[in-house]
Amino acid sequence: MSRKVVVIGSGIGGCAVASLLAKGGDDVTLLEAHPFPGGRCATMEKQGFHYDFGVHMFSRGNRGPHGEVNRRLNGDLRWITRDPSCRVLGRVEFDFPLDIKPLQRQVKVARSLGVGVKSYAGAFRLIRSLIKGDNVEANDEIRLQDYISRFTDDEMIHLFINCLSQLYFALSYKEASAGEFIWCFSRMFKDACFGYPVGGSGEIPRSFLRGLERFGGKAHFNEPVVGVDIENGTIRGVNTASGDYPADTVISNCGILRTIDLAGREHFPEDYVRKAEQYQYSNSYVTIKYALERPVVPYPAVFYMPDVPPDRVFRYVEEKTVPEDPYLFMPVPTNHDTALAPDGKQLVIVGTAAPPQASDELCSAILDRVHSKVCELFPHLEAAIIWQSRSGSTDAAELTGHYAGEAIGLAQIPGQAGSLRPEPGTPVTGLWLVGADAGSRGIGTEMAAGSALRLADILK
Repeated sequence: MSRKVVVIGSGIGGCAVASLLAKGGDDVTLLEAHPFPGGRCATMEKQGFHYDFGVHMFSRGNRGPHGEVNRRLNGDLRWITRDPSCRVLGRVEFDFPLDIKPLQRQVKVARSLGVGVKSYAGAFRLIRSLIKGDNVEANDEIRLQDYISRFTDDEMIHLFINCLSQLYFALSYKEASAGEFIWCFSRMFKDACFGYPVGGSGEIPRSFLRGLERFGGKAHFNEPVVGVDIENGTIRGVNTASGDYPADTVISNCGILRTIDLAGREHFPEDYVRKAEQYQYSNSYVTIKYALERPVVPYPAVFYMPDVPPDRVFRYVEEKTVPEDPYLFMPVPTNHDTALAPDGKQLVIVGTAAPPQASDELCSAILDRVHSKVCELFPHLEAAIIWQSRSGSTDAAELTGHYAGEAIGLAQIPGQAGSLRPEPGTPVTGLWLVGADAGSRGIGTEMAAGSALRLADILK
């Protein structure tokens, strides 16, 4: 017998689980507050440029959870990879290869990073450990910095891993869980499928929604949920400003705290609410989108490591100030898919970390520093700008409905990684969680898609 399912939110987790359940025969309705799908993975359009809200590349591409959802839906999502996958700039400069499993490539990367000869043995033991991906659970409660220090004290390795941790989790390596990093690193480099979807990051949720419609589900936009109906501890439906949607299963892609508030805290045990309030969140990311008159950046993506000691790279996040030399991640979507901009134009997106709930003034000051650094790296960029669009933590909060305006969701730190993340099920019968906050591992939107796959399997 099919269930009547309402999914709240069209982020990656919501779109994916809605489509998978519709394929399984459930009567599925998805409700989205905005006029477009995707949440943090949305794509917008301006003057013929199709730009991502966030700073996106996808660590596992077609071989990761996005690809698995697409295969289960018999979908049409396509991916592009480039080799080399990224240009490292800053303290060192080199092309990072797509596949580092061969030993000779590991040696080349170590040399390019400027790893000291005396550190080679520890560096290779570390890389083998990370790629092998063993003992993930045993290291969930270990900080990544401490794990790296078991193998080496080489400054360049620590700087690289610290910046990579911020890219993966919007957390420094002083905060992130080593187990979570091992899990993500091993899969990224075993799959060697780091890439970008044809049509932009927003094509991922759009493709899932096409599956939802194909299997008889419905998606309603501009339909913000204002409450969840519960009677005697059991779901009865969802309320919006325009009407009620009866349901025996409600799946929330809104994050655990927002879900509790929509449903009413009185319906949950006190210890469940208290634990939800104590969770820590990832950093924010602030971004600039550049629409350029002509190509300026020749690389598929840029990973800028500042000339700053590893322990000082992200001190500005802790101190809620402006970085002296900002770490940058800069995807160039049109170097993957030229159709994302008018002929001969280029789209560049750049981002860096910011403190959670950073003020608009602080975000603006950080982005001024980011812009200065981008123009220093690519001197011809300033003259080529048609327009630029900036976003900070307030924009993320408005887009996602998550209070902290964080880049990812619940921080992947010791105590909140792996089995210690919230489970998809809640104390309310028929109310489930999906998305980056619930029951999965991974990097950003891949964690959300993994959560959807897990929940779809639970609800089979």
